[in-house]
Amino acid sequence: MIKKGVNFLTTKTIDTKKLLEVLGNTKNLDVSDLEILEKILSDFNNKDFSLLSAQEIQFLNLNSTDMWASYLIFRYKFKNFPKDRIEINVPLHLLIEPVSSCNLRCTMCFQVDESFSRDSKFMGMMDIELFKKIIDDASNNNIKALTLASRGEPTLHPKLGEMLEYCKGKFFEIKINTNATRLNEKLIHQILKNDITDMVFSIDSFEKEEYESIRVLGNFEQVLNNIEKFKEIKEKFYPESRCATRVSGVKIRKSQNTEKFKEFWKKYVDHVGFVEMEERWDTYNNPISIIDKSPCTYLWERMYVWHDGTCNPCDVDYKSNLAVGSIKSSTIQEIWNNEQFTKLRNMHKQGKRNKFNPCDRCPLW
Repeated sequence: MIKKGVNFLTTKTIDTKKLLEVLGNTKNLDVSDLEILEKILSDFNNKDFSLLSAQEIQFLNLNSTDMWASYLIFRYKFKNFPKDRIEINVPLHLLIEPVSSCNLRCTMCFQVDESFSRDSKFMGMMDIELFKKIIDDASNNNIKALTLASRGEPTLHPKLGEMLEYCKGKFFEIKINTNATRLNEKLIHQILKNDITDMVFSIDSFEKEEYESIRVLGNFEQVLNNIEKFKEIKEKFYPESRCATRVSGVKIRKSQNTEKFKEFWKKYVDHVGFVEMEERWDTYNNPISIIDKSPCTYLWERMYVWHDGTCNPCDVDYKSNLAVGSIKSSTIQEIWNNEQFTKLRNMHKQGKRNKFNPCDRCPLW
């Protein structure tokens, strides 16, 4: 089985005395959020700061203390509600796919599956008006985490800048996952001026030959130059930016040196991390022997919206066998609580995830 999540190789620090003081003086919370804050404070007072990864610490350091309590309550829910299978009215995390295609063919990615990437029914770009409808729905339902990415490369969308402008100020976290090949000065300015909080550059090596053998069709010098440019523009024009940058790689070979990877990339970004490779890149042909019998936490955490409005519980199922509805005809809340999604959660809880493909051959939990 594979536990989901990034392994941060870099660390951050925060003044814990100040943190406890700020949280202890927080008022005007509803009863359920107050209970969570008390749990957080209890843990912190007992020297248990496991809630805080480098990501949370960076957010706190970059944002006003007025936001600290609400943000940490959100992160507590994000990290605990799914594993405890606590049901809420809307997803904690919404992931929107501006584009389903990609300009690279990474060896561990489902884009190498030509029955997907060469089939026009799966390929496309999201209409800007549909995007705005989804954002309005998410904002009105107080969803706090938005990621622009999924099956494809978001920077390929010609109206990505307009999308970012429309999202500004509506979420705690707005993250973009990108291979960094298409970054340019105009787009970098659009990202930074619209308060994107997390910019994740998907890169697996610090060496040209290794990088280009994994990120097929990618050019290492181009990517390095783009990330240097991002850092330069951020420092020169947006010194107070709340955008945290991260280089995140996939560990697919034993030869990948994570320590040298960290030392190389930490000069350019705020965080460096790795995720373990999942047996997901040929999802539908995975052996059923790798199945994990635990309920998948994604079902209580997130929802994906493809470029055409199709809603899916995960992107392991990149061909949408598990599709739970369309945002064109229903709201986020309606889809999150509908019969298909509810049945999927219940079957997972009952130990019957093997009744669904590709849940029956997925090692994630």
